[in-house]
Amino acid sequence: MRTLVMAVTASLILTAPMLAQTTSSTHPAASAGSSTSPGRPSGLATLAGTWRSEPFELSLNSDFDKSVWGANAKSIRTVSLQVGASGEATLNVTRKVVDARGRTVAASTSVEEAQIRIGMPRDGVATRVDYDVTVLKAERRYPDDPSYHWTIDGLQVKVTGFTDSSDTMEVRFDPPDGKGSFWETVRRAGAASPRKPR
Repeated sequence: MRTLVMAVTASLILTAPMLAQTTSSTHPAASAGSSTSPGRPSGLATLAGTWRSEPFELSLNSDFDKSVWGANAKSIRTVSLQVGASGEATLNVTRKVVDARGRTVAASTSVEEAQIRIGMPRDGVATRVDYDVTVLKAERRYPDDPSYHWTIDGLQVKVTGFTDSSDTMEVRFDPPDGKGSFWETVRRAGAASPRKPR
């Protein structure tokens, strides 16, 4: 029972702050109205491989957060996308809470996994290339207790590439209830991340 309470609390805390976050990392784009056709990716094979995000961290500073997780805890979200040459792909969104010492809090980890099919590219705004995406199935689960899992009906996923960067994409994740929606930048595994300004 305690595990269930912690899992539900984690879900509420980890998703609610994300509602205010529309973009955690945004790719620079040119002015609206430009066409992507000249440099548009030639096919789905260009997306094949593993894509990962940087961890998105959010401090949990409210009195309620402190009463549940302790002082100086953080929620962390990471995104991974495994794409096959045919466009069949697996999207994983992992959320957890870490305490002040960086240790994962028991029963705080949740995983949302979606099996998706990425279709052919369409021209977007400026350097953006939007792909048709079909969600085949999706579920949320809690690794600390495999009995807690359920289907996410109505999940919407969007995938956007860029004509000026073959190693960067954006993923939009929209659960049907709107809780935990976000945009996230993912980069091809092995590609160098841009340096952060000092």
